[in-house]
Order: sequence, then structure tokens, then C-alpha cells
Amino acid sequence: MTMTLQPPVHHQASDLEIRERIEAVKNKQHRMLFKYQYLTVGRISEVAGKYMPHINDHTFIEVEGEEFVMFIVKTAKRKGRMRPCARPLNTKYDVWAKEVYDYMQTYDDYPFKLAENLDTSKTYAMNATKPMFKDLYWPMIDYTRSSEREYKEEWVIPEATKWDKNGFKQRLVVFPDGSPDRGWTRHPDIVTFGMKVEERWNRATSHIIRKRGIMTLANYYGIEGINISYYAGWTLGSRDDGTPAMLKIYMHTDLSTSRDAIPNLERQAKRYADLLLVPYKTFL
Repeated sequence: MTMTLQPPVHHQASDLEIRERIEAVKNKQHRMLFKYQYLTVGRISEVAGKYMPHINDHTFIEVEGEEFVMFIVKTAKRKGRMRPCARPLNTKYDVWAKEVYDYMQTYDDYPFKLAENLDTSKTYAMNATKPMFKDLYWPMIDYTRSSEREYKEEWVIPEATKWDKNGFKQRLVVFPDGSPDRGWTRHPDIVTFGMKVEERWNRATSHIIRKRGIMTLANYYGIEGINISYYAGWTLGSRDDGTPAMLKIYMHTDLSTSRDAIPNLERQAKRYADLLLVPYKTFL
């Protein structure tokens, strides 16, 4: 009798499942690090690497009579430009914000620095997620990546030529092995072509804490549009940003030398903060 092995069945982890796995981490510093990453939808370098938070990287705002801690995160993919990640301190909404803030204040400087070398610290944090997510996968969408391949002159179709938008003459190369089958090029020995990578399930890494957190902010709390861009640190068009040009310069520097950025960050946070005044259990 021949047994047919079935492919593994994966599922996209719920917000609650991610939080439960974080809560189960035994090392307290690691556990708080991941909670901070979840609350700020941070990249790992914004938590334990080059852009890690100092204990002073926060302020407080009040919205609808409730106090919020506004974590000020240095955005990795925007050269450290700060963004506001506000969460209500009242534990009836979510216990993590106060817990993480209180923990951070027990340090003198950088609560999530796992090693003196910042790259090593980031690596330690990434490795700490392996046992936490050991059996978890995350769906990845399909995309097209650029690839190159050398070709021989005899593979060129002499009668097939065209001109690209920059005025360069393109020649058609047909590969004999069919991988890829063909491509256009203006270079004498290289063809650049798009290779489709199919949608797939990848092993979960620390980055799914950010992905899952963003999904929760958008789908559960209704934070969207410009506001989710403010929170997650995505690039906005200059007309939509609302940040004066010179202030953007200050917002790239260390918080201790750019206090003038805080009022603008507070205004951004107040655009979405009231949406977070919902008990987390509502979404379970």
C-alpha cells in the first residue's frame, strides 16, 4: 500500500495567536522587546538594532480624556525619521502599553539593546523569534524580480529589433533551453528579464509581528489612509504629508536635539488615537 504524503496545511496567524506566542516567551527582556515591536509595528532594527529606542523616546498626549503614551520611533527605511505610535495607557483598552512603558523606564538608556554591537543586538533579537515561531508560516504574495543571464550571439534573432523609450536599439534573444524563453536587450552579452516568483508560504520571522500589527490597526481599529502611513512610517506624497519641509530635516535627527518635531508628531497621533479607545477583547 502506497501512502500519499499531503502537503503541510498552513494558516495565517491571528492577532491573538501572535500575542499569545509573545506572552509565552520566558526571557523578560525578549518578551518586552517583542511587545514593543507589536505596539509600534516596528522593524527589528527599530527595536534592537541601529534605530532602537532610548527610554526618553516618548511623550504623552491626551485624547478624549484618556492618557496615551506616544512612542517615538526612528523609522529604519527613512533614515531614522521619527514617527508617532500612540497607545492608551488605561489597561481597560490594552494592558501592553503601560506594561511596556513601565518596563522601559527601569533602564538608564536602551532597554532592548541585546549586545554592544548594534548588528549583533539585532541578530540576537531575530534569532529569539525562531523558537517562538518555529511551526508558523506566513503567506507571501507573488512578485516579479529582475534577473540577468548571459547569452551567445547565435541566440540573437537578427531580423527582430526594436527601440526602447530612451532611444536604444533592442535585440531579441531566444534561449535554446527555454529558461527564460526569450528576452530583449541592448547589451552585448547580458539579458535582463523579469522572473515571476509565485505566491508561497514562508517561515515566520520577526517581521510578521509588524505585518500582523498593521493588519490589526487597519482591520480592527479602522486606522487607514494617511493615518496608517503615519503610524507605520510609510512614505507620503509631499502634499499629503502636512510636514513643513525644514521640519522634516529635524525629524531625521536624534530626538534629544529635535524637540521641535514633537508638536507635529502629536498632531499626527491625535488624528487616529481615538480609534484605539476600544477594549482589545472586543476583537477576540
